[in-house]
Amino acid sequence: MSSFSGWAVIDLKDGRDPEEFALALAAAHQSALDVVTEGARVFVFADFGVTLPSVVGELLPRWGVRAIAASDFDEHGVINEVLGPDGAAVHVASIEEEGEGLPDNDTAESRRAAAALFGVEPSVLDEVSETWSEEGAQPSVLGVPYLRWWTALGAPWAHPFEGTTVESQTASSS
Repeated sequence: MSSFSGWAVIDLKDGRDPEEFALALAAAHQSALDVVTEGARVFVFADFGVTLPSVVGELLPRWGVRAIAASDFDEHGVINEVLGPDGAAVHVASIEEEGEGLPDNDTAESRRAAAALFGVEPSVLDEVSETWSEEGAQPSVLGVPYLRWWTALGAPWAHPFEGTTVESQTASSS
């Protein structure tokens, strides 16, 4: 089993419809996505969807106020990004397993920016930063270890993830 995947949690702007966002995301990503909505928060899983974070970043200025996105490159490593309302990353943490040159911006300053964006104490992100890469990327284990960042930011993964599949063929952007 491969863990190649894309993950995202998006907090939508007031008045934005989560179902319309899911359709726009599926159309932009051009693949089926598994989606769970909790009010204005949208959780997305894309099997083999390592480009999902960049698509979320492109849509975020129009649709959302903040997001967390992860790319799992199986045995090559993982990237976790916290995105601001402009779609740009304010914090990037990665575990590089195979020398792929993955981006990383896990600094005290970037953790404080992410904490401010999600209204949490920076110390919780500092704790994750200290230990999260100790076990490596853990290929073939979906969601490990980047979902530790999500929990620390107050956006734990929706368990169990019993989402709705949103197909790109029926999607239209709004």
